[in-house]
Amino acid sequence: MAEAAIPQSVSSPAPEKFLPLGKVSFFRRFWASYSAAILTVGAIVIAGVLWEIEARYIKLVPAYLIPPMSEILAKLWTDTISGEIPFQLAWSLKNYAIGYLIGAGLAIPLGLGMGTFQALNKLLSPYVWILYVLPRIALLPIAIIAMGFGPEAKILFIAMACFFQVIIPTVAGVVTVPASLLKVGRLFGGSRIQVYRKVVLPYALNFIITGLRLAARTGLMVMYSTELFGSIRGIATYSIREAALFHTDGVFAGLIVITLLAVVLVSVIDILDEKLRPWKNEVSF
Repeated sequence: MAEAAIPQSVSSPAPEKFLPLGKVSFFRRFWASYSAAILTVGAIVIAGVLWEIEARYIKLVPAYLIPPMSEILAKLWTDTISGEIPFQLAWSLKNYAIGYLIGAGLAIPLGLGMGTFQALNKLLSPYVWILYVLPRIALLPIAIIAMGFGPEAKILFIAMACFFQVIIPTVAGVVTVPASLLKVGRLFGGSRIQVYRKVVLPYALNFIITGLRLAARTGLMVMYSTELFGSIRGIATYSIREAALFHTDGVFAGLIVITLLAVVLVSVIDILDEKLRPWKNEVSF
């Protein structure tokens, strides 16, 4: 009986995704690096062109309600150069930054504590959930009466909104750490503190980053809505003034500013995510 031939190792070329970057063509490298940005910008440009065509030629909606995109961009440029939008935006951003840092700065350590210590979780969890489901915007008139139309009330509500968006995912991240990971850490001789630092915190970091990302969006919404209720200045106050003068191009210019600000904030959090979780892209499907 003939013996089965032992297959010889055949060197096959490595898949393209494992090739060194220098062996990939320039266009493929460029597309791999900037495809997301190109597609995003392309989609925005197409939407803007369709908006312009509808407002100028089709006119399903009257132009005084939805003006052409060219007029909106012209208004945005004029008020930015004049300093009106930067002045109003700086006031709003200061309130947003203070409120965001206060809310997230309190939520992360308290969430880690609630997730770690069951007694603390049982003690504070009912109050957290009651305040979370409470329609806090209904308390804004009382806050305005107590604190006035200055920045204090805005900072308070932004901080509360960011606090709840961060603390709930943080607690969930700690309490949902798989028991198998904790056992592995113990088997390798890790102390309680080492297991917490090397296993629990990296696992909970996924949830914390998600909470920070949600808080960035929610904080912007609260910042805008609190300024709509009453404010001495701010980007929403700018939009209200433009609406009172029937300058809808100015209203949409304010919305574009808020949208761009949201994109920038989410991008900053993504950069922070890359720094804090360098391993997250090592495993992909």
